[in-house]
Amino acid sequence: MRFVSAAGLLLASVLVAGAQPAPAPAAGAAAAKQTYDVPTSGKPQTFYMLSRVFKQGEDIGLHTHDGVEISWVVRGNIRLVIAGGESKIYHAGESFLIPRGTVHDPINVGPGEAEVAVNYILDKGSPMRNPLNLVLPAACKTTGPCSMPAPGK
Repeated sequence: MRFVSAAGLLLASVLVAGAQPAPAPAAGAAAAKQTYDVPTSGKPQTFYMLSRVFKQGEDIGLHTHDGVEISWVVRGNIRLVIAGGESKIYHAGESFLIPRGTVHDPINVGPGEAEVAVNYILDKGSPMRNPLNLVLPAACKTTGPCSMPAPGK
């Protein structure tokens, strides 16, 4: 419990200025890569920090979260498909955030494995992922153009 509280406080101290890149730090100083104000639903929240390794061509299927995901690509190339929105390829060192309830799927589109440091702030007791029975267009598993319509459209 102490770790979760400390991690939550640490994350809260980093996520204070809205989703925007932070200025470069002075030599020897640390700076946030990205900040994001976490909206609260009034429910207790749980912070999760994990590492996910994707094999070449692997995805985890379209899904949503009952909270916010903030992730950083440690190595490799990950295409983040957002249903009804932008599809973008992120490279090692880049980060992204996914708001509550957004339909999305990360896919390793690089030549080898990809690793992502994943952070979730979810409603306490919620599953880490809510899988959806939707088919991802084949083009999204390549580095070429890709779009996924919003569900029901």
